[in-house]
Parts: sequence; structure tokens; C-alpha cells
Amino acid sequence: MKHTISVLMILLASLIMQCSADETEAEVFVKNAAQTASREHKVLVIEFWAPSCFPCIGLKRDIFENKMQQAFVDQYFHVVKVSPADSIYTMLWDYFNLVFQSSIIYLDYNGIEVDRTVAYDGDRDAYLKVMKDISFGKNQYLDVVKNYRRDTSNVVNRFLLARKFASRYELTEAERLYRKVLIADSAHSYKFQDECLFKITEIDFIRTGALTKMQEFVDLASKNTFAPKAYVYLINNLISKKDKSGCLAMCERGFRMYPDSWEILNKYAWALYSFKVQEEYPKALSMVQKSISLNPSRAATYSTEAWIHFEMGDTQKAIQLLKKGKEIYTDRSFVKDLETFEKK
Repeated sequence: MKHTISVLMILLASLIMQCSADETEAEVFVKNAAQTASREHKVLVIEFWAPSCFPCIGLKRDIFENKMQQAFVDQYFHVVKVSPADSIYTMLWDYFNLVFQSSIIYLDYNGIEVDRTVAYDGDRDAYLKVMKDISFGKNQYLDVVKNYRRDTSNVVNRFLLARKFASRYELTEAERLYRKVLIADSAHSYKFQDECLFKITEIDFIRTGALTKMQEFVDLASKNTFAPKAYVYLINNLISKKDKSGCLAMCERGFRMYPDSWEILNKYAWALYSFKVQEEYPKALSMVQKSISLNPSRAATYSTEAWIHFEMGDTQKAIQLLKKGKEIYTDRSFVKDLETFEKK
């Protein structure tokens, strides 16, 4: 009998060892990370990024390495960062069936994926809302899908799933549901129209690279809460084309419509600096300072003000502001800019 038990124990131990041996390196990595997150009572986040990935850097700047968001992130999330420089990167990429570099995977204590996001549109508050929901187990992807399947005609279910598809870069499905929301809620009862219209326009730009629909959107929009984001797309395009008169006209138009938009205030100030409209620098300073007061956790806005002061000859003020921005997020460009200021 004792011999039989011993044999069974040996077989069991052998089976356990075989199961462990069958685990891939990626599975072991995720399991260990999930165990650490579980001990900390946090959601596991695997952040895929690369230095050349603009959305990745945006997420770091606004969320994961933003000093003003650090307390929130540290309280609810155990973040594991992986880049192409890490040996595990390719294995994890295959393990999660990724397509896009800027992917963020959220997992539970068992290492089971509960949600993911792909890319980043710069809307920090919207992304933080997604993270807060995930941290409290609300509106996670599978739950949203389940609710939608339970009642596909429900406007809220359609809208929430459209958002999920958009955040996962599943643009065809996102657009289809956004359009269904617009049709189902023609009376504007749910207040989803602003976002739906803008997202459909943004998806068109992502697909085509053309800003025709974005221009139509601002032409037709009447106090649409998402219009400032559309103006930023248009202003950036005009800056890149070096179209001074067109750009400043667009800035002024956006400012008249949305004088309290931190996005337009900052972008208008940056345009005045970019085109070296020196006589308007006091106006630019007033705008960027208001932008900072409305959104003090955006590091790049401090850089805007710093460059204007530098152009006006106040190097010390420029250095002070850039250091303040660097305290919020250590952008590599800030280090280079500081060197330029300090050499003056």
C-alpha cells in the first residue's frame, strides 16, 4: 500500500512538473506578474510601448508617467512596461495577438485579460475614466459585450460597445455602432450625438488621412463639446503646411466659439509662437496661462509658455516653466530644450 502511494505521489509530481514545463515563457511571465498584482490587490497592466511610438509616449506623458496621475495609477494598478528592447516583448506580442504597438492590456488576479486599449487620442480624462471603471470592475469589455447581446436595440448598450470598439482600434465596428446610436437617438435624449459625430469624423481621418470631413464637422458643429479636438487637428495641419494666415484664422474662429477650451487656447498660443507673431506674444501668454489654469497637469503646455518667454528674452522664466513641465513628465525634448535655454 505504501509502495502504491509512493508511486502515485511520484506520478503526480511528474505531472505537475510536466505541466510547468509545457507553459510558455510568456505564460510564466504573465502568471508571475498577476501573482504580484494579486498580492498588492491591484489590476495588472501590461504596457507595450516603444520610443518611436507617438501614442505610447502620449500615454506615458498624460497617464503612466505623469506625476499628477501617479498616485491614482499606483493605488489601483500594477504596471509592467515592455518595449522591443526586452527579450520577452515578442513572445508577449504573440501571446496577446497584438497588431498595434500602443496596446495596453488589463488583466485580473488570475492573469485573464479583462480589457485592452489600442492607441491614444490625447483625451486624458476619457482614458482615466476607462481606467477607473476597470479598477472598480465596471464596464469591462466582456461585460459590455454581454449587455449588448442581451439587448442589441438598447441605445446605451450600443454606445458603450461603440466606445469599446473605438478604444480597441476596431474602427469598422465602432463606426457602425456610432451610426446606429445616431439613428436610434434622433431626439438627442441620451446626449451621445456630440461624441458619435466626432468619432465618426475622426475614424474617417484615421482611415483616409484627409481632413475634409473634419472641416465639415467644425463648419456644421454648433457648440459641439468635441469640436475643440477637431480644431486642433485642423490647426496642426495648417502649422505643418506653414499656412500662417489660414492657421491664425482657424485659431481665431475656434477661440471665438470655444474661449474656455484649454486645447484651443494652447494651440492658438503655439501657432502665434510658431509663426513668430511677436506683436501678439502678450496675447499668446495670456492664452497659454489660462490653458494651464484649466489643465495644470499637461506638461507640454508649460513648454509652450516657456518658448514664448524665451522668444521675448526672458530666459530665466523660460527655464523655470520648462523645469515645472519636466516635473510633471520627463520628456526627452524638455532636456534638450533646457540645454538650449541655459546656453543663451
